[in-house]
Amino acid sequence: MREKRWSTAARRLRQGVFALACLWCARAVHVPGLAAAVDESALVTLSIVGTSDLHGAASPRNGIGGLSLLAGYVNNLRAARASDRGAVLLIDSGDTFQGDVESNLSEGASIVDAYNAMGYTAEAIGNHDFDFGSVDSPGARQLPGDLRGALKARAAQARYPFLAANLMDAATRRVVDWPNVRPSVLVDAAGIKVGIVGVMTIDALRSTLAANVQGLQIAPLAPTIAEHASKLRAAGAGIVVVASHAGGRCERFDQPADLSSCDDESEIFRVARSLPHGLVDVIVAGHTHGGLGHLVDGIGIIQPFSRGQSFGRVDLVVDRRTRRAVRMQLFAPHQIAPGQYEGKAVVSDPAIDTAMAPALERVHQLQTTALGVSLDVPVPRVGTIGSPLGNLFAEALRAAVPGADVAAINNAARGLRADLAAGLLTIGRLYDVFPFDNRIARITLTGAELGRWIAGEISQGRRGSLGISGVDVRTSCRDGLLVELFRRSGPIHDDDRLLAVTIGGPTLSGNLASSDPVAGIGPIGNAPVVREVVEDWFRRLGRSARSQVEDATHRSPAFADAPISNCVAR
Repeated sequence: MREKRWSTAARRLRQGVFALACLWCARAVHVPGLAAAVDESALVTLSIVGTSDLHGAASPRNGIGGLSLLAGYVNNLRAARASDRGAVLLIDSGDTFQGDVESNLSEGASIVDAYNAMGYTAEAIGNHDFDFGSVDSPGARQLPGDLRGALKARAAQARYPFLAANLMDAATRRVVDWPNVRPSVLVDAAGIKVGIVGVMTIDALRSTLAANVQGLQIAPLAPTIAEHASKLRAAGAGIVVVASHAGGRCERFDQPADLSSCDDESEIFRVARSLPHGLVDVIVAGHTHGGLGHLVDGIGIIQPFSRGQSFGRVDLVVDRRTRRAVRMQLFAPHQIAPGQYEGKAVVSDPAIDTAMAPALERVHQLQTTALGVSLDVPVPRVGTIGSPLGNLFAEALRAAVPGADVAAINNAARGLRADLAAGLLTIGRLYDVFPFDNRIARITLTGAELGRWIAGEISQGRRGSLGISGVDVRTSCRDGLLVELFRRSGPIHDDDRLLAVTIGGPTLSGNLASSDPVAGIGPIGNAPVVREVVEDWFRRLGRSARSQVEDATHRSPAFADAPISNCVAR
């Protein structure tokens, strides 16, 4: 749900782009001068390094990425700038914490520890930074209370500001007032005042868990940036940078002014073109997981690829007398891999691993906490006529809501992430299956509405990902796909009213809660967290859970099989 996934083809394309990008990085393209005659002795170089969409990926994968290796690159660049009396600003553009289990189980604390040690300048808030909800208790159980509590805890932990200029309190119509969360910041870099404004995509609150962002609004990006950038200029900022959790993507990086390979209508391009000329110098973008190193209406825009695989960079040469940039050099996203940078070998910084160690030790202890159940066989997330693991989750969800008639989920669209492995069931293994903090949703709907939803999922080839509890589904081909629903008392009629339970959205597309059911979704602000419901269900059943697992693994009791490959939903 919370983490953007690429198909195999898309990943291969991105790897190809990386290979080209690295070549172009070696001969980073020079953008023509921004001013006329200058006194070279009055110039200073500011290197702006941008990261985004880390999604908790603190460790390398297949030799690529890792925060300690990124720190090695930054250290080399800082040494280069120290030699010419310049400076480095390290800026993140959001979606930093949610994704990998080690970050999830610390609610991002391990990442902030690393960012503190790396000396980040600022970080914009992204949509998935809201995903953790309230602060967890030591057992990874959400405590009741502020559903922005985890995000606020990370901001309070950081030794750099979190920025969110267009995140508004719906009641006051003002920018949110949280500790260490502000619209912008003014910093000194090599004697140059640099203003940094943080914004997030206009769709941010529709791309996270609805319960966690109730009472918030997003203001339009361009007017917000213009307002705060103007204030920063008035306060003495010679350079203005935007940390934006809104971005774009391009396929080529050899000519920064050539946008022919880019998504020209991307959100951040439209924003850049809407800003007064000369107000903003650089945008560090994110959110789309694409790469950028391009010039749009005089603004340098950089954006790395996601999950800590690369970083963006732009160098500004600033005249100390006018405090304005006179030259700009844009770089393609640079892959984080062993090699040379700024004339020196890149060495992983052990201080980053040391900084993360205490939080990771707590995480590893939590991962091994047993739930009192040992499985003889794995439970697959996808089957032939239904999802065995989905059926187990549906059983647990239906049991959690008294009077529920049915529970239904579809894990095809960012739902259950992995098979449930055989052996001792632990919190860590349950997290591997469902690392999200979605809450359960209650829906009232008719038998006809449920049948149409199931038929739609089947007709789209998702039957093997459907998990259902409380009803039997019989399919047949008679003038198209026919779905019939039954329970122990007999057939479910079209006008029967049902209380259904599912995984609350809005970002789990394909679930009942993603659409607009007739009677709406029951209260989600204080509903139980799905993973906690499943954990409690396993703990309560103990060894007797084996029979439930066996039923789900060896047969799919929710479905009666029928040849439907040539059917079309009626």
